Amino acid sequence: MNLYSYFLVAGTSALCFLMGGSAVAQQNKVAPIIIKAERNTLLRSFVDLKGGKRVTHAISIGSPLQVHYTYDADNGQLVLLWKGEFLDATPMWHDRGDGSSRPLGKAIQLGDATPQIQRLATLQTEFKKDTTGSGFRPKGYTLDASGLPKFKYLTYGLSVKDATMVIDGGQGIRREIEPEGSANDLYLCLARANTIEQKDGKYVIGDKAYSITVADEAVLKPIVRTIQGTQELLVPFKSKIVYAILFNQ
Repeated sequence: MNLYSYFLVAGTSALCFLMGGSAVAQQNKVAPIIIKAERNTLLRSFVDLKGGKRVTHAISIGSPLQVHYTYDADNGQLVLLWKGEFLDATPMWHDRGDGSSRPLGKAIQLGDATPQIQRLATLQTEFKKDTTGSGFRPKGYTLDASGLPKFKYLTYGLSVKDATMVIDGGQGIRREIEPEGSANDLYLCLARANTIEQKDGKYVIGDKAYSITVADEAVLKPIVRTIQGTQELLVPFKSKIVYAILFNQ
């Protein structure tokens, strides 16, 4: 086979091979599209979680304190938390894009895109994987003077306000969830992991990447339960709940 025939058969890959791969490198080189958070910054996108699950109505909130989080508006749940720079939006905006962004830094996965507030018949009842039967309906959000969102949604006949802010010094985040009205047998799942250990006034979660503290713990009476080999940290959802998620490292 002569060289001309070889290129007809092998195509561009053969040419790139003879040129030391430089054509491929040139073709695939893409300048990353980085979103910085020089002030409180919101970006809507798809966000992918472990196990291949995609959050289709994700809102990522970036802070100049370099602590950022992603909120799943379909379920009223925090799903990611990380330190460092904010977002890589290259997958969303380069070429035709796929609508997704990803954290710039090692993110802690806080949730698995399931409703965080649910009704449980007993403490042995498993959490559902979707909002069926809850009447969950997102109602958008408002922004405070600093540009931070307060999410609003309806669930189990309650109107809920849900706000998260970065703790001074970048130790983690503080979340406040408040219902308007009351309902029976509702629980808020703060964490789900292989292990949850109560130590020195904190709940140390899973691989110990983060801990949770609950304000007014004596009144709210958090519960650690084991379901199908997984531990869950629950709080009865009868009134306003304030808790913090703190980095351990």
